[in-house]
Amino acid sequence: MNGDVLGTLAAASAAAFALAWLSAVAGFGGGVLLLPMFTALFGLRVAVPMLTLTQLSSNGARVWFNRRDLNWPLVGWFTLGAVPCAVVGALLFAHAPLEPLKRTLGVFLIAVVLWRRINPHPRRPADRTFTGLGAASGLGSARWSSVRSMFQRISRGSSRGTLR
Repeated sequence: MNGDVLGTLAAASAAAFALAWLSAVAGFGGGVLLLPMFTALFGLRVAVPMLTLTQLSSNGARVWFNRRDLNWPLVGWFTLGAVPCAVVGALLFAHAPLEPLKRTLGVFLIAVVLWRRINPHPRRPADRTFTGLGAASGLGSARWSSVRSMFQRISRGSSRGTLR
């Protein structure tokens, strides 16, 4: 490997570590902040799948460590919308022109910040509503990878929507 690649990977690793620490302390934000960093380092077409894999491993670990506390029926409702819409979102991402993707990503990131400021403590929706939330999360995550932060405070007594 040449020095440029190693430097880029070192910068990405350092950013991921620092933002994981920040996310652990703040309770959210790692993915939303890591996406612009990965985009600057690797370009949007590489950054979204790279961040998706990063988030998948992170969230997979959370699921494993919290498996006894998960609200499995709620996970089922969420998955019912998330999986098919993630496939559609991934296909749209793979075939969409790059410039509109960059613009919609910028609008999305600004919308996340505004939504969190306007509505910091959303009320918990009914269980079946999680199918729609899953659909929005699946579609958005496949296209922008950081949608989870909009939904993570919806809870049943905890900071995560699918925990009891």
